[in-house]
Amino acid sequence: MAYAVLGPHGTFSEEAANRYWGHRDDIMVATSIPQVFALVESGRVDEALVPLENSLAGTVKATIQCLRNSQLTIKGEILLPIRQDLLGGRKYELGEIELLISQPIALMQCQTFVSRHLPGVRTEICDSTSQAALTICQESRKAVSIGNRQAANIYGLEIIYPDIAEEGNATRFIHIGREKKETFRDKASIIFALPDRAGALYEVLGVFAQRSLNLSKIESYPGQNVGAGYYFYIEVDTPTGEDLQPVLYELQGLCSYIKYLGSYRRAG
Repeated sequence: MAYAVLGPHGTFSEEAANRYWGHRDDIMVATSIPQVFALVESGRVDEALVPLENSLAGTVKATIQCLRNSQLTIKGEILLPIRQDLLGGRKYELGEIELLISQPIALMQCQTFVSRHLPGVRTEICDSTSQAALTICQESRKAVSIGNRQAANIYGLEIIYPDIAEEGNATRFIHIGREKKETFRDKASIIFALPDRAGALYEVLGVFAQRSLNLSKIESYPGQNVGAGYYFYIEVDTPTGEDLQPVLYELQGLCSYIKYLGSYRRAG
């Protein structure tokens, strides 16, 4: 089997994949989350791991959008503790740094450190922590990036300041694939949209409340077009492996759109 993650090499996505599947040589790296989904849908890889949410920065909207628009399902998840370091081509003093390059979620995770130690330093944004590490290798300015030790080792960088993220920093990654074989685990995910009328969401929540099913996550997102309303992403706790088919059948009568993303085992 072949797998895909968000690249370049050295990202937390790659680290999560190595923990989830074990160290492999057949992991392909993609330039964006939509490209990860495209690789799986096209059959170029069998499965992939993508970030869903960070404990400090929140949900990764690109992943939610791709889940809504693709035909892929969720097959599992892993929770990865995140340690961020300040990396540079050499060990600059903090006061001489001219440029910070970072992926936006990583920057948010380290905002206290950046505000305290790098006030006024120019910040540029890129798609991944590994891309940031690769970019500072080509910079003539005294540039640094936020990333992990794996990226420092791959790109030959120095760790200027270790462990700069806020406490409790962790990212949850989901395992996605094409296979739709149904199994009933202890968690499930659903995306749905509602008609624009009072009480519509209340009625949907009642379907779960009547069955004593807890929603561990519920978030709303605007539709892709102006005036298209909102859609919802929810995660349902099913600790005894409940069959959600009766729930889905009832929801079809209440929702203008519904997509069942699969049942999977909760991250330990």
